Amino acid sequence: MMNRIDLISMGLKNLFRRKLRTFLTTLGIIIGTISIVVMISIGIGMQKQMDKSFNQMGDMNIITVSPANKSKTNTISTKKKKTIITDKNIQYLNNIEGVDAVSPVVNYSVTMTTSKRLTAQTTIKGMTLEFMEKYGLGKIKKGSVLTKDDRAGVLFGKMTLYGFAKANATNNYYDPFEEMYDEETGKMKEPKFNPLANRIYMSFGSENTDDNENTIKPILIKPVGILATTNYQKSASMYMELSQLQNLKDKYDKMTGYSEYGGKKPSKNGYTEVMVHVPDRKNLERIQKEIQKYGFRADSDADMLRETKKMTQIINLVFGGIGGISLLVAAIGITNTMVMAIYERRKEIGVMKVIGSSIRDIKRLFLFESASIGLLGGILGVILSLGISSIVNVIAGGAGSFMGDMSMEQTKTSISIIPIWLSLLALVFTAFIGLVSGYLPARKAMKLSALEAIKTE
Repeated sequence: MMNRIDLISMGLKNLFRRKLRTFLTTLGIIIGTISIVVMISIGIGMQKQMDKSFNQMGDMNIITVSPANKSKTNTISTKKKKTIITDKNIQYLNNIEGVDAVSPVVNYSVTMTTSKRLTAQTTIKGMTLEFMEKYGLGKIKKGSVLTKDDRAGVLFGKMTLYGFAKANATNNYYDPFEEMYDEETGKMKEPKFNPLANRIYMSFGSENTDDNENTIKPILIKPVGILATTNYQKSASMYMELSQLQNLKDKYDKMTGYSEYGGKKPSKNGYTEVMVHVPDRKNLERIQKEIQKYGFRADSDADMLRETKKMTQIINLVFGGIGGISLLVAAIGITNTMVMAIYERRKEIGVMKVIGSSIRDIKRLFLFESASIGLLGGILGVILSLGISSIVNVIAGGAGSFMGDMSMEQTKTSISIIPIWLSLLALVFTAFIGLVSGYLPARKAMKLSALEAIKTE
């Protein structure tokens, strides 16, 4: 019986004895490996970029709960459909397994006016202080976080600061694509306006009230901090503790004679929007379904992400199928090469049997040669794939800068990502392809008669 060293030595000598044939056979494996690895790497890169973009535009751990549409039937009961979310409902949401924080949320359009006659129109959100931390509002760039002692305290998102302009300007907004970004570098400018150094007044509604003598006097607020988050959705709003914002709104409505509600004080016994924080994204879909069964609408930015993942999975399957066809052709090439080797090495096989080599040794020799072709093709294919991936990322660099600007961060774009597991999987797979391709030729070599093989033709 041959030892492993002799078997490996003989197998390598046989492969390099016919260099051109070995190279051409290996070339098929190389092309197939490149096809699969590069295609899958592009799919992985696309998914990473989408994850990054979604994380910049929204929050993947938040479920927004709202009353179900009137046209939908409550799946829990046939009673009157829920039009508001009560404290009892909020308690139910808080008890769902996998949920670690729940808060009612109120949104109002407001007009902000400074003592320096600057004005801006934006949105202010009210939620509990505990939920603000879960929502990602705990990191502050300037100032401090909100506390219970901050009366009329407000946190400013970075995007809101670009909206302040002179009150008598023709357009009260700065054009965000001309003023927010430097035209030469494409980088986001630091906002000139600092709310912490200004006295700021707030009035509910979008109209500018400064020049109208009959308007209600706006309410003085206390700027407390500027958020550090670059998330577009979060940085485009201001934030206040829920009960304080509601009290200010009630006070303002009373001053206006409840004109927004037809002169009658509205009854407020519930909420139209509640946010649910789910720390583990794996639980999102299950919790959404549970909330929907309870009779409410449950939306999450992760919904769109799941749809895009399905699309990328289909793309990966198509890309992988293209590479798989290449590997199938390569596998046929390996089989053909090994079959030809049997006919050319009939005497060698016969001599091996005569001098005492076992049938198992002959089988192992041919399987080693075919697996070596697959592994060698895989190694060269992975190396070339890494080079092609780098070139693709360099070409995509310009587009990556644009994507970074839009997400408020300058990030290096990698449209093609080859993780270590993909490289190792490619090597194992190509070696397996070679092994399988050489199995039938190896069995044919085993069954070859020794006398038939060594006879002179």
